[in-house]
Amino acid sequence: MDGGLTDWLVHTMHHLHYIGIFLLVALARIFPPLPAESVIPLAGIGAATGEFTLVGVAIAGGLGSLAGQLVWFLPSRMMGRDRLEAFLKKYGPWLTINPKKARQSTDWFARHGGIAVLFSQPVPGVRTLISIPAGACRMSILNYSLASGIGSILWTALLAWTGYMLSTWPFAHRLIGYFTVGLLVVLVGLYLWRLTKHLHLLRKGTAAPDAPSATPTAGC
Repeated sequence: MDGGLTDWLVHTMHHLHYIGIFLLVALARIFPPLPAESVIPLAGIGAATGEFTLVGVAIAGGLGSLAGQLVWFLPSRMMGRDRLEAFLKKYGPWLTINPKKARQSTDWFARHGGIAVLFSQPVPGVRTLISIPAGACRMSILNYSLASGIGSILWTALLAWTGYMLSTWPFAHRLIGYFTVGLLVVLVGLYLWRLTKHLHLLRKGTAAPDAPSATPTAGC
């Protein structure tokens, strides 16, 4: 399995070049269980062979990350905080997002703003989910794009450099392949566990009735 998945990622990047890196990372941001943390080191190995450049990988991956996060940010921004909370009460369990925790993260974002977007980029899951409160608080698209884009490019550059350095190790592709499969299994398993937990709470009637905050945080 590890060889098949790794070969598919390498094949996609080999044939689509920087566009392939962009698309793979964007998909990973839209569907968090996909292993973005493996795409970029593999591209870094490609940079060591001369197929890519580290700068090109950083820019393609960073912009792909931004594009994927905008898929979460823009609908949240159009809905606003109240409509978003109502949406999460209905569909949040399928996204394994607890409405109460989403409200708390929105309050936290309202206090920290763009800094939260910038520094959340290295954290799997958080960098995607931070898009939701950022949109709900109506952060400007330009400011969000700058914070997310800069953070994503810097993080992608670090991952690409890691892959570049790993290229001198024997069986580097295989090592990354094992990491890819392991990360995918953990993330999918975590999703299924959280989904089961949320559905169990819904059946007991304890997950949905979180009431909206009486006094929304300033700025949202």
